[in-house]
Amino acid sequence: MRVARVLLVEDNPIMCRLVCSALEADDIRVTQAHAGAQALGLWASEPSDLVLQDLRLPDMDGCELVRQLRSLPGGAEVPILALCGLLSEPEEARMSAAGFNDVILKPLEVFQLRQVVRSHLPSRGASLRRFGEGRHVLVVDDDALQAKLARLRLKRHGFEVETAVNGREALSAARARVPDAIVSDVMMPQLDGFGLCAALRQDAALAKIPIVLMSNSYVDEADQQLARAAGADQLVIRTPSLLEVIEALRAALSGPAPERARVTEGAEQVEKKWTGRVLSQLERQVAINAGMSRRCAMLSAELAVLSGISDALAGDRDTRAALVDVLGACVDAGGFSLGALSLSDPSALLRFGGWGGWSEAEVQELSSAAERTAEIARGEALVLATPAALQGLSPLLVPRGLCSLLVLPVKRGRFSFGTLLMGSTSNALQAEDHLAFLEGVATQIAQALTLSRAFAEKDASERRASAQATVLRSVLTTVAEGVVVTDALGELLLWNPAAEALLGQESLRAPLRQWPERLGLRFGDTLAPVAPEQLPLSKALWGQAADEQATFLMGSGAAGRERHVTISARPLKEGGAVTGAVAVLRDVSDEKATQTRLLVADRLASVGMLAAGVAHEINNPLAAVIGNIELALTVLEAPEGEAAALSAAATEDVSTMLREASEAATRVRRIVQDLRALARGEEEVSSAVDIHAVLESVLRMANNQIRHRARVIRDYSEVLPVLGSEPRLCQIFLNLVVNAAQALSDGRADQQEIRLHTRMDEQGRVLVTVEDTGEGIAPEHLQQLFVPFFSTKHVGLGTGLGLSICQRLVTAAGGEIKVESQRGRGSAFHVALQAASQPCPEPVASIAKLHARSTRRGRLLLVDDETMILTILTRALGKEHDCTVAYTGRDALSRICAGERFDLILCDLMMPVMNGMDLHAEISRIAPEQAEKMLFLTGGAFTPVLQQFLATISNERLEKPFDVSQMQALVNARLQSSA
Repeated sequence: MRVARVLLVEDNPIMCRLVCSALEADDIRVTQAHAGAQALGLWASEPSDLVLQDLRLPDMDGCELVRQLRSLPGGAEVPILALCGLLSEPEEARMSAAGFNDVILKPLEVFQLRQVVRSHLPSRGASLRRFGEGRHVLVVDDDALQAKLARLRLKRHGFEVETAVNGREALSAARARVPDAIVSDVMMPQLDGFGLCAALRQDAALAKIPIVLMSNSYVDEADQQLARAAGADQLVIRTPSLLEVIEALRAALSGPAPERARVTEGAEQVEKKWTGRVLSQLERQVAINAGMSRRCAMLSAELAVLSGISDALAGDRDTRAALVDVLGACVDAGGFSLGALSLSDPSALLRFGGWGGWSEAEVQELSSAAERTAEIARGEALVLATPAALQGLSPLLVPRGLCSLLVLPVKRGRFSFGTLLMGSTSNALQAEDHLAFLEGVATQIAQALTLSRAFAEKDASERRASAQATVLRSVLTTVAEGVVVTDALGELLLWNPAAEALLGQESLRAPLRQWPERLGLRFGDTLAPVAPEQLPLSKALWGQAADEQATFLMGSGAAGRERHVTISARPLKEGGAVTGAVAVLRDVSDEKATQTRLLVADRLASVGMLAAGVAHEINNPLAAVIGNIELALTVLEAPEGEAAALSAAATEDVSTMLREASEAATRVRRIVQDLRALARGEEEVSSAVDIHAVLESVLRMANNQIRHRARVIRDYSEVLPVLGSEPRLCQIFLNLVVNAAQALSDGRADQQEIRLHTRMDEQGRVLVTVEDTGEGIAPEHLQQLFVPFFSTKHVGLGTGLGLSICQRLVTAAGGEIKVESQRGRGSAFHVALQAASQPCPEPVASIAKLHARSTRRGRLLLVDDETMILTILTRALGKEHDCTVAYTGRDALSRICAGERFDLILCDLMMPVMNGMDLHAEISRIAPEQAEKMLFLTGGAFTPVLQQFLATISNERLEKPFDVSQMQALVNARLQSSA
């Protein structure tokens, strides 16, 4: 059976506990909200079957909350009941317009609360249909509050409600406008309900109006007969929820008109009979009140005793001593002769009154005998009022003069404290009055003992809490991570020194929404700004747990420099409601630097592993370079007589030798460029990358590992560029290709294959597969392949970090990597990468053909610490331009300081004493226009400072080794553009 769900919106904790206790005992699940905004959030996450709502909330008006709830999905039909005190006319009108279904008045009565809530839950949905739509009902009641409540409840069923304060006013109202039905109280001045019925039935225009009478007490059969005789359809008891009245009204309006007895008597005769009924009821009440006077006296004594117990416990007196004094007074107040209180924990016997002649052991035996009876075992009262019953419990009772004995268990809930025993030697105890009196006393004693125990436990709990708080403060003070705690609105309540050291006091005192701007927070992977709602603490305040899923780059704070931090956050909840959040901030800057160094180390390890193969790949073309140049020199440096006779064929041979040497040197340059891209250690920026170019570069670097083991099969499809960093992509696929090669045996290159597949997958990603035909991976190893330092290779062939780093790099790029393998059939690694939204940058078009010759002669300054480079530059440019040579940065700077000016400055970046960056800074200070004319030559920027420098300037640069014709064309183009 589905459990009903109720949303309670109430900021009074006492009222919350009362409602929860009452409804949860009725198998209704209650979710609490202490403010309007919190209630809206809870409804959005989990709608309820019914809403109980206070009219006055700390953050918004109750009627406004109802309007907002009604606008949410599922909120239009849910019953919403108001919890409020007495209603004024304006408040009643506002509540009706806002959309409340019913009202429950404070202070709450548990029975009424359960009854009203149950009546509005979905199981009673049929009874809540608006059967009063388009109908006019007249409510007659001289109690203004009861009339208001009746009007509100009937309006919720669709009725148009008119009210009158007595029968005469109602009769006039009915004659002025005939209602569809009349609901009237019985007891009213001037003309009561019975008289109103008789008067209506004698009026031909009003005789057929359905009439429902209601009364708080006079609903006996004689009253029912009188009601029928007066012409009423029904006489029902009036309850706080008016359920009986509404059901009677529904029956009167929905069914055929009942056969009513013909009214032959007028209102005065009916009034006379009603007066007789009242007198009869008063006589019965007098008889009841005769015994009530004794009961009131007993209650007065009970209240005095209970007040004494409360006063004694409110002071600093010992609980046991207070009980002895108070229960001594209890003997006198209740008309008892003697009494005893037997406590079980700790064992004690307190006796008071006239126990003359009874020893301690006899009193204890009597108490023990009473505790063993079946009544006490069941938790009921034991009443002994006859000599036989007394003798059955103990043979001492009758000889000692006891006429009656009452024994009650002293218990609260399921916990029993002992028994309370009271006896009389003068008269038989009246079971009803004395038993009620003792039940109240026993309950108060149990309450007192519970409070005493609770106070003792509270003291112990406070001591434990104080000790735990001391430990917690110590932990928060000593932990390296920053810890912050907020309330439900995001205001910081608590933080530790580590958080203050990381964030700074100003940020900690600022609202949470200002953190991203104050701290310069960016997402560490994309450097995108962080919005306030993206903070883990903000998510936690909405009830979401946020783990260390992302690294944030903090541009400012107490540390005074950029720091990488991870933030974890959890909501703090009480009773299902979010009351705040706690976040842990960890500075991972050192870890980030270590990870970067580890990535570079893995690349360099790959370079080292490929060193022998790369040396072989370089040696082959290098041998061709050296051999061809030597042969060309032999021909060109022949003796004078032979050189003069150099044939045209020999000249062609020399040209061929030099061309082959140039091609071989270009091959060496390509290999060096591939290795430099792999070994680059700076923080790469993601961009559009041609994955096929990456794979070809990897194959060139790993060629010596592959060529003796397998044939390479390229199965390339037309794919989009991928979003990533070219060096990192090289690192990923070099690891996978080398692993594939090492999975194959040597010397079987014609029988073994390494296949490279590229295609687009169903999700629009670029899928790259590296597949080999080796022996495959054992099933027990597949789950550990990406665990750091796990390796199946022989010692010396790997560190066990390659695949782990591959997985981290692929994941950081927003992709995923999977492996498939079968023993004896090889392995396949599938790498899915995000496709780039932009195309790959077009390669820079060669300008050598566009500007092969200079249009004007320029003045050039050539700066390099390598004499050979300066010689080449002078030979290449000296025929067309005036070249000045400087072997150091200081030499070049001295010329600028001396007033020399140049059309273009070609400067090496990496030089001793003063490098290109420092020279650029000095020239910018002395002659800014000369700094703009600098063109940098670089064989690679190997320091982070130089990398940052190149990233921030707009000056052109040439990579070494450079193409002479391209360099000449670039210089000529610059001179032409500045002419």
